[in-house]
Amino acid sequence: MTENAVLYALSTLAQTCAALAAFVGAVGVFLLQTLTYRQRDVYDNLIAVFRSPDRMTRQQFLDRARGYNEPRVQEQVTALDTLRCRVRSSRKGLIVFEGWNLLVIGASLVGFNYVPLLISWPWTFWALWATAIGTVGVTGYCVYAWTRE
Repeated sequence: MTENAVLYALSTLAQTCAALAAFVGAVGVFLLQTLTYRQRDVYDNLIAVFRSPDRMTRQQFLDRARGYNEPRVQEQVTALDTLRCRVRSSRKGLIVFEGWNLLVIGASLVGFNYVPLLISWPWTFWALWATAIGTVGVTGYCVYAWTRE
């Protein structure tokens, strides 16, 4: 590999990951916000159906609602549990996505200091390929996970 090839590769990785972190990260944050609003709406519906006293904590209320044997209440509890799982998995996905992109950006920026070493290292070609495939894979998985219903 030549010095220019390594510099271009590192620069391209840093720029691509920065753009992905900004754009897809914004989509992930929007999805989390939407799920949180939906979760709040379902919780409010559950309160309206179940008519709970105001002095209960949210967890006490949900525990009591789970034990209540009315289909409308159980439907709302199931919807709330489903949304909770989606929020949790979406949050984890966003953290992994942003973490990966920040790691690649950081490694690319640090790599500028070691261009002569990277030129002579026999694994540079494969490391760049693995990083590119990892970036595409993490991004693709997060977009898939966030857009499935």
